[in-house]
Amino acid sequence: VSFCQNDGAGSCSALLETGIYCAQFLQWVLRPLSSEKEQEAAKKGVVVRGACRTVHPETKHDTHVSALLEFPFGRTGTFECSLAHASERSAVVYGTGGIIEIPFPFWCPTKLVVTKMSGQASQTWEEPVVYDFDLPEGVKALPISKPTKEGDVDGVVPGFHFVNSEGLTYEAAEVNRYVREGLTESPSFTSEECLDILRIISDIDAMSRANE
Repeated sequence: VSFCQNDGAGSCSALLETGIYCAQFLQWVLRPLSSEKEQEAAKKGVVVRGACRTVHPETKHDTHVSALLEFPFGRTGTFECSLAHASERSAVVYGTGGIIEIPFPFWCPTKLVVTKMSGQASQTWEEPVVYDFDLPEGVKALPISKPTKEGDVDGVVPGFHFVNSEGLTYEAAEVNRYVREGLTESPSFTSEECLDILRIISDIDAMSRANE
């Protein structure tokens, strides 16, 4: 998975700015399932097998980080993140029967492509199957109420700042549901899973610093 954009190098950590999206995606795809055997394996946690980075010469913030992660049952994931150069910002899941491609933007996608592969050396490719997911309809950006930069006009709607921001409607609806049902966390993304991502990021940071 790759999340690289040529924007803000040196202003903050690329690992914390875009790398955390990569870590969460890998956790979501490669985490153990609900079986008792897989849950027991999950206790071993994710192991960072390799990490490297480049840093900004003045601020010393990391501008590019690459990492290799080992998940239970021999599953491995790799990612790169950067604020110094661009990439396609897509993700690919490689399996025994083919691949699943999640094109830009992988963190809030509207499409995935499944290609089955079989035969000798996996050289027999079936026709890719494309799954499209529409964004919520009727979601509009808020108008500018306090112009902050040249060109801003009070009351004008410039559009969303980030791609596919309409999808945040799903998040808002889920939070509303949890509050109404008295839940204290999301069953789909628990507080423990959130802490796991922070541990992964911390381990990557430590290893990449050691390898400078």
